Amino acid sequence: MIARADRVVMDLGTGDGRAVLARASADPTALVIGIDAAGASMAEASRRADRRGPRNTLFIATGAEVLASTPFAGEADLVTVTLPWGSLLRGALGVDGQALGGIASTLRPGGRLELLASVVPSDRVDGIDCLDDAMWPAIADAWRGVGLQLSGMRPATADDLTASGSSWARRLGAGRPVWRIDGVRSASIEP
Repeated sequence: MIARADRVVMDLGTGDGRAVLARASADPTALVIGIDAAGASMAEASRRADRRGPRNTLFIATGAEVLASTPFAGEADLVTVTLPWGSLLRGALGVDGQALGGIASTLRPGGRLELLASVVPSDRVDGIDCLDDAMWPAIADAWRGVGLQLSGMRPATADDLTASGSSWARRLGAGRPVWRIDGVRSASIEP
């Protein structure tokens, strides 16, 4: 179990980790954890936090698929996933059940999931041709199966992309449709 801060925030697929550093600086009472399967991508942010702070950060190199079997299960008040790809994208959208289970497992009952995602046909994502509002029922059904309730799905705004703190969101989000998808972990399902 993680020593309790006022809040635990996890950024899955954190990439370069800049969003973690920004969030930790803005909210020093939260423990902000960046998780990415590609450890090298967040190495500089981890070194920076170690040298200069903020001290309320932690960077972990692992995939979403294994999160249910880690000490992070059931600890997060908020999980953010910003413009993921690969199995994290398929999991977040309910196509990869193992990754989706890992994502859901990190949230405490009542914890929130905030997802910014984009899929267009040229991405060639298995199981998803294009992310649009027609996918709401399939995403809601998959999320329900792991104890998540889909509470909103809408086109993301420029403010959503900016608020994410992600350098990737600023680069990628300007030229393609991005969706904001929100959910909450059911209180009745244990991680």
